[in-house]
Amino acid sequence: MERKVDEFYKVIEKEVLNYFTCRNGKNEYLSYERIKSLIKDMIAFLNAESYYIFTNSYKNEYNIDFLYNPKLFSFTLLPHRLDKKLLELCKYSTLLYSEIFDNMVCDLSYLLSIFENIKEHDFFVKKILEVCKKVYGDNSDNSNNSNNSNNSNNSNNSNNSSNSNNFRNIKDDIRCVIGRSDYMTNRNNDIIDDKEKTDHENINDKDIKQIEYNTISVAFGNLSSILFNGHKYILKQIYKEYFPYIENEEEQKEVNEILDKKFDNNFLQGIITCLKKCHDIYISEFKPLLGSHKVIMISILHEDDFNSFDKYRTTNELNIININQKALTINEIKLLFERKKLFLNYKDETLIDSLKRIKNKEYNPYNEIFKPGKLLIDLNDIEDILNVNCINIDYILKNINKYERNIFEISVLYFRALYTPDHFNENIWKIREMFEFSDAVKIPSLPYQLVGSKKIQMLLLDNDILKKYISWNLNKEKKSDEQITKDMTLLKKTFALQVDPSQNINAHIIQDAINNENNYLLKPQREGGKNNLHGNQVKQKLMLFYDNNKKQTLSHYVLMQRLFPSTFTAIHCRTQEIKNETCTTNISNISNEQQKKKPSHLIQFSLEKSISEFSLFHNFIFYKNKNILNEQKGYLVRTKNYTENEGGAICGISSLDSFFLTEH
Repeated sequence: MERKVDEFYKVIEKEVLNYFTCRNGKNEYLSYERIKSLIKDMIAFLNAESYYIFTNSYKNEYNIDFLYNPKLFSFTLLPHRLDKKLLELCKYSTLLYSEIFDNMVCDLSYLLSIFENIKEHDFFVKKILEVCKKVYGDNSDNSNNSNNSNNSNNSNNSNNSSNSNNFRNIKDDIRCVIGRSDYMTNRNNDIIDDKEKTDHENINDKDIKQIEYNTISVAFGNLSSILFNGHKYILKQIYKEYFPYIENEEEQKEVNEILDKKFDNNFLQGIITCLKKCHDIYISEFKPLLGSHKVIMISILHEDDFNSFDKYRTTNELNIININQKALTINEIKLLFERKKLFLNYKDETLIDSLKRIKNKEYNPYNEIFKPGKLLIDLNDIEDILNVNCINIDYILKNINKYERNIFEISVLYFRALYTPDHFNENIWKIREMFEFSDAVKIPSLPYQLVGSKKIQMLLLDNDILKKYISWNLNKEKKSDEQITKDMTLLKKTFALQVDPSQNINAHIIQDAINNENNYLLKPQREGGKNNLHGNQVKQKLMLFYDNNKKQTLSHYVLMQRLFPSTFTAIHCRTQEIKNETCTTNISNISNEQQKKKPSHLIQFSLEKSISEFSLFHNFIFYKNKNILNEQKGYLVRTKNYTENEGGAICGISSLDSFFLTEH
């Protein structure tokens, strides 16, 4: 039955495309009137599920920031076919990164040494290294953790098992990543010429390659789930009404079950499970200062983060299970820090001790020499203190019960910002250092931010390095030789060619990239979109290889093989901003003259030759030498015009999509 379902989907694709390309044509199954109804049903579903992003922000008279004027996010009308076997390979490979990455993070001295040769050419990486060394020390004793037993079992949890009271021990921390591994299909392993690039529509892709692994810049999980459900919703209708192989209720049930499995996208379940486990472990292992009911999570956002509907679902689901997650922007964090309302409570301090220390007139938080401690946030009103710099300690002591009500302990710091240089200045780096020193679970920590870099992805192509870090399982036990070989073989199927463009050993590849710049791209050590160099930019940058004075500046790039997936025709549905006074045909029925002067966001359909990028969300937690969680939950598909180099969804380059899994 599933093969018949797959074959009929090709009919649906063809007949929906006919509606847009052959206005006077006739379909065998779906009438044009039914397709119009299908489109309306899809849009109604997305509206009902709040498939939106905001477009504007403002601050009201009470100094509260608000987002307003939401619009439907870009999407494709129909899902893209994907071979189920390719997805299974991606799932298996993605789950392996938890053990590889954690083994590398616990071998911290080696991890930091990898980036030493590029820090002079990459200020962002340099600052991460500086903070890591301040927080974790030189870690000369933290050699390969994989075969070391956990020596911290007898340590006091509140002391966090540090070798010194002034440093954290990464191996004893709660380590968590809410990550995403990005893949793209590729027609073959060989670089192809320009003629072939334009002549491969509807050719089956034979393999799939990893583009990158993101350990911090992860978005659109909830919106993606909505779109998967929307595609499933309209296709269930079509199969019920037109599929010629349904003759009874049992067959209808079988078809529905097949479609349910094809569109299973459980991102929300995955992220809630992960966040809850982090929160619960923190409360269990670090005795809360003011009780477990005063422990909250913080999500850190950049300014004007219009992708808030995606985050609302996670926050609301946490509220249902009595976990409070507050969202703060970088500027709000900075203001709290400067007002001495975001601070560390050290292990030898009471709350009063901490307040006396930080509210002292002479205290400047930017001069603090941090050490491990609990992260606290003070949400008392400014009026409760004499001024920002000097608190009335006598007043606090007399009213401590009242004052404590608005002080909260932070169990989890979930970073949705602070992953690019433009998010930082020297003051923000100081705050990031405080966060890293804190007992709070950092999602992710700075060492985990490093393992998500392109440099690490490139180094894993080295068999010796890959074998070293894949040889120990999730609980730091040595794998069998057979298991190591199996894992390496499967993972390497997803590897694309990547080299260091500053190294002489790669001279032949660099010269080929200069001669064929469209077959390669240059990637810096960044997460997030719009950072890569393409085409002539690759050629011009690589010419530095032949300048001995500048060659080393290429070290913070990775030269990567460009992938060429098969193209297909996608129906992109984008909400474009249109000024109402120039669009009378579409909004003439609006009676409010003032409203007519405001921009509207109207859906426009565009048939484009497209390619897709497939992403798998991956959640994992380690505590000491024990793996707590390792799950692949949820997917993200971004589809773009095949001529586009970058793939940003928030900036409108890509539309969110889903996949229709097939057996071949």
